Amino acid sequence: MSEEPGSVELGAVRGTYPTNNRRRGWFAMVLLSIGVPGTVFAVVFWLFVDYVSGMNPSTGVDPLLLPSVVVGLGVGMVLMGAWIGIWFLTCRGEVFELHDNGLRYSRIGRSQSIPWADVDRVVVRDGKNTALARWAGGDINCTVHLAGGGKLTITGLTENAGQLIGHVKAMTAR
Repeated sequence: MSEEPGSVELGAVRGTYPTNNRRRGWFAMVLLSIGVPGTVFAVVFWLFVDYVSGMNPSTGVDPLLLPSVVVGLGVGMVLMGAWIGIWFLTCRGEVFELHDNGLRYSRIGRSQSIPWADVDRVVVRDGKNTALARWAGGDINCTVHLAGGGKLTITGLTENAGQLIGHVKAMTAR
């Protein structure tokens, strides 16, 4: 792995926290495999309803409401699947290493050493405590903002993410 130029010595390793990126990929694949054919079906459904409603007198209810909602759901699944898929492809091999004097973030082709002094703030957002949210990593969401403007995201897909976030918050408390 390539180390950033000018990286600092972070001290002894206190813990290693790999991310289960495979689940991220499966989630993206499921969204895309349902969203793409669903969107095609929804557009055909919308066109059919539009054609049929033009031949019948108005009932007072918009006949395109349901097809429009189905199109929106399909497009939303495609966009979300593409976004998570890009995240899956760019974060392969993601690992967080907790050290005495900082945190090291690594993934294929990139490694970044972050001393505790370079952490500006840690923001933890409440996730949903449901089975699907836990499986998809949405139960934990933490953003580590760096002094230089960068940021790292720790999700529930990271092994023992709650423990890692607790350590980071404790070490960066000012």
